[in-house]
Amino acid sequence: MSVHVHNLAQMFNSLDPSPFWDRDLDREAAEFIEEEFSDKRGARHWRLIVHASEGADLTADLHSAVGRYYQRMAGSTRRLLREQMKLGQLSLLGGSVIFLLSMSARRIFSTLLPHGTSRLLDEGLIILAWLALWRPAESLVYGWVPLWRKWKLYQRLAAMHVSVRVGKAHAGSGQLPGAQQEAAAPPSSPSAAGDERPLA
Repeated sequence: MSVHVHNLAQMFNSLDPSPFWDRDLDREAAEFIEEEFSDKRGARHWRLIVHASEGADLTADLHSAVGRYYQRMAGSTRRLLREQMKLGQLSLLGGSVIFLLSMSARRIFSTLLPHGTSRLLDEGLIILAWLALWRPAESLVYGWVPLWRKWKLYQRLAAMHVSVRVGKAHAGSGQLPGAQQEAAAPPSSPSAAGDERPLA
């Protein structure tokens, strides 16, 4: 996948005071990279090629920055996944207690209350019991999948090969019409346009 920028500095978060090699990526550039590679999960090897007119001194920094950024993202997503699983387990435990109490209360009320009242209360307790189990079960069975997929995506992005090609863009290199005129303006945020996208 190719990305086009006017200056390599556009790939970095300008508000991050860290050195370039440890700086976060620009949020819009990162979102574009993640979106594009999400559609290429079946590919055996992932490679990001960044075309730039300026910023050759940041070439080595960009490779380190991409790897470190997605390592951090993978780590934070892994922690979120663990927290969600723990919360789901605790919720399931609490739901199971409510379920057992509701089922026990049904038996007690069925013998103490009149038939009409006990039946109405019985249905309410059944609903309460199943609602107490529904959300924890959903979280443990399905809720972790999006976070797990994102974690695996970040892991692959952290390990992908990043190469930089500095120099004036040539025709057919994936630069969109009007990109050369935009390059004369101050650096701008990424804009979507297929598999190869100018960020300047």
